[in-house]
Formats: sequence, structure tokens, C-alpha cells
Amino acid sequence: MCCPSPYWQTESVTGSLYTKRAGDPSNPTLILLHGGGAASRMWKKQLSGLSERYHVIAPDQPGFGRSPGPLSLEACADAVADLVDECGPVHLCGMSMGALIAARVAVERPGSVRRLILQGASIRPAERGRRAIRFFRSRPGWWYMKAVSDLADRPTLLAMVDALVEADMTGLLPLIASPTLIVCGARDKECLPDAQPLADAIPHALLVVVPHTGHWMPVTAAKAFNAIVDGFLTGPSRATGSTGSVDVP
Repeated sequence: MCCPSPYWQTESVTGSLYTKRAGDPSNPTLILLHGGGAASRMWKKQLSGLSERYHVIAPDQPGFGRSPGPLSLEACADAVADLVDECGPVHLCGMSMGALIAARVAVERPGSVRRLILQGASIRPAERGRRAIRFFRSRPGWWYMKAVSDLADRPTLLAMVDALVEADMTGLLPLIASPTLIVCGARDKECLPDAQPLADAIPHALLVVVPHTGHWMPVTAAKAFNAIVDGFLTGPSRATGSTGSVDVP
């Protein structure tokens, strides 16, 4: 069942970010941060599936989709922090590159991020994704952007790759005060080795490993992902540091 009118999906510019919004603004706000491929459109099934209970906001981060660049982790974090300031307090969920941004904003805005979800995250992406980084740097790039990416051009693609090479969450993780959920697909070979270390490094973190799913879980296993997110956001206020798995519908 979709969220009733007039609270179904809208599109707007918030600060410097193009955003998609769904759900009643009087409900708790959930901000969804995309990864390094598709922009806000990747959250289509979350905008529909979670908007009965939450005011869901999915921005295009700087340099992606309809949001102007330049693209850098700093620019993304600053723009998302401004969005959090406007909407806060919020729940914040980041996928892949979006998880890097979400973790940084959670540290910078500890009083404004109620709960944090990191899905498909790597502590140091350059170590886990060396093959992908070499691949993107060695290809012309136009086909990738036309097929699956919402990046504007090859220079923006290379800027994203450079940002991921330099990224390192090691120092941020112990500073995260928000109750945190780490979600990883059991088939996400690049991110799975970091899943337990992420949960161990964050003071109030819970790890859920989802069988039969990979990196693009919000797209390929949306029902399971949405159920996990909703269960965490409505559950106890403090995570216990445990590890679990769920069945995929």
C-alpha cells in the first residue's frame, strides 16, 4: 500500500541537492544516501516501501544525477550535513560510498542522527575494491555512465575513484555515537570481510548478514532490506553488538 496523497513522492531542490521525498513529513525522517553508481533512483523500492512509516528523503549527492558538482567526499558530507540540519533529527542510511558519507555526518552531527545504517560498507575501499578501481580507470567510461551510473562525465567518474582511493573510516568508527546497524550481503565478497570489523569498531553496533544477496541489496532484495531497516529503526534504542542473519523473501 502506498502512502496516501498528498504525501506521495515529490521532487525538489534542498540547498544544493536535488531530492526525492515520499511519506508524511510529520513522520520520522529517513535519509537514504546512494552509492557510486545510480543516484537517488536506486532507492525507488524504499521510497515506496518505507514511506508509510517514515518521511523518506533520497538526495542526488554532489556530482550525481541532477545535483551539481564538484564531486568529493567532503562536498558530499557538507551537503548531506546541511540536509540533516534542515530536517533533523533524522535516521541516516548509506549504501557503499554513501556509507562513507553517512558515517562522517554521524560523527559531525551526533545530536542530529538518531540511528545510523551502513550497508555494503568498506573501511578502506581502496583495499577491498582494487580490481574495480583499476577497471574504472582503464576504461573510456561513457558506456558505464550510460548503462548504470548517474555521473555526468568521465572526469567526474575519475574524481569519484580518486575519492574512494583516499577514503578511510578507521578513525571515524569509534566516534560514532548513534546506534548503528551494519548490513551486508553474504555474497558481497568485497565488503563482507569488513562487516564484523565495522561492527566491532562502532560502540553501539549490530551486524546483520543477509544470505543469498550481494552488494546491491536495496535493489535486488528490497523486501528483506526494508524489513531489516524498519525493524532496526523501531527496535530497542541501543544495539547489543550481536550478529544475525535473515531469510530473504
